[in-house]
Amino acid sequence: WSSQGAGLGAMPPLHVAVVVLGDVGRSPRMQYHAKSLADLSIGGQPSRVSLVGYRGEPCVPDVQEHPRIERFLFSPFTTTLPRAAFVLYAPVKVAVLLWRLAFILLLQIERPDVFLVQNPPSIPTLALVWLASRIYGAKFVIDWHNFGFTVLGQSKGNSHPFVRISRTYESFFARRADAHFSVTDAMRKWMLAEWGVAPRVLYDKAPHFFRETTDAERHGLFGRLADQLASATAALGGAGIGEGGTLFTDAKGKLRPDRPALVMSSTSWTEDEDFGMLLAAIADFDARVRNDPEFPKVLFVVTGKGPLKRFYEEKMSRMALQKTHVCTMWLEPRDYPLLLGSADLGVCLHTSTSGLDLPMKVVDMFGCGLPVCAVGFDCLSELVRHGENGMVFSFSTELSDQMLALLRGVTGPEGNAKLKKLREGVAGFERWQPNWQRHAAPVFQASRPPPAW
Repeated sequence: WSSQGAGLGAMPPLHVAVVVLGDVGRSPRMQYHAKSLADLSIGGQPSRVSLVGYRGEPCVPDVQEHPRIERFLFSPFTTTLPRAAFVLYAPVKVAVLLWRLAFILLLQIERPDVFLVQNPPSIPTLALVWLASRIYGAKFVIDWHNFGFTVLGQSKGNSHPFVRISRTYESFFARRADAHFSVTDAMRKWMLAEWGVAPRVLYDKAPHFFRETTDAERHGLFGRLADQLASATAALGGAGIGEGGTLFTDAKGKLRPDRPALVMSSTSWTEDEDFGMLLAAIADFDARVRNDPEFPKVLFVVTGKGPLKRFYEEKMSRMALQKTHVCTMWLEPRDYPLLLGSADLGVCLHTSTSGLDLPMKVVDMFGCGLPVCAVGFDCLSELVRHGENGMVFSFSTELSDQMLALLRGVTGPEGNAKLKKLREGVAGFERWQPNWQRHAAPVFQASRPPPAW
């Protein structure tokens, strides 16, 4: 009899360890993997998931509340030393992370059948997860979101010894994995040509809870965000809001005819996103529309956390805007999709360090039926099709021109025809689960454990 009591020769449940050397709450793709794996049934047995990563932001409710997902969280390495001292503290950081991760992988979690690890970060994750997979006799699967050596090269320069070591390290473990997923076809082709491995392409897709927001949800959301929107309400003349109303909705929960247009952007506030480009475009747009009655007032909301947030917030505070306003927010996981689903337009400033990955924030926006203006790079066309589901720009003046074309009359009874066309192009965007079931599930179904005799 099996330990599950299912009977002679019963198939034991598949156990997958999903490993993220980062804040699990800010790793949506790996959370979606965990949810899909926990829902995967093989031979009549539902699978189990051990989700390993940093303690930080809360996971999405589908993960937090799932009975077959167990979370093993630990604290990240922190230091007060400046980034210039990276060479000095890097070995200590690796050693500390090795110990913390090894303790969980080798001593805390039950023996998994498969390890699914996110890359990057690469060091020391790939080495330790590979070693654990060999000790347990488990499959070693890498989910390539980007490359660690290109991320490191952005700050250190591509000729830095650490960058060359990182590339060699990643290629070494890439050749030792049992399976791979990549986020783009361009990445798959590069890995095949450079490293001789062929990942399965698993595009990012939005899960079911990214969708257009209902009137009741929108009214409740803006009520909850009233404090964070106080500066926007003052700047955009929302002083006449009646009792029970919000900046965007009336007391009955319907959109106000005098509401501002809402433009959303999400950023990690790092050097790989030129947020100054958006601020320059807003300043130019504001100057061009401030005396034009065809344009509504416009609120730009930027979400996310990161090292450069305070720097740009100071820049925002010095902007002399008249018909627009910019504010930052940090949202609960349940509110982020609702705000995207309430917006008129999205803006994405993501540029890939490798030129081979795609911005997940655009995927989220598409899931909510929201068209985007996105800064262009090599493989962006795998997601954003210019003039069909969004617009692509290279300079702040182009972004200003695009906002001018898409926001004219957007809050009026007729709306904006160009924006409506883009919304039609976004409609029907495929969801995460059917995409995962088609491309990822076969990898794990082939890794199921033998029957328990």
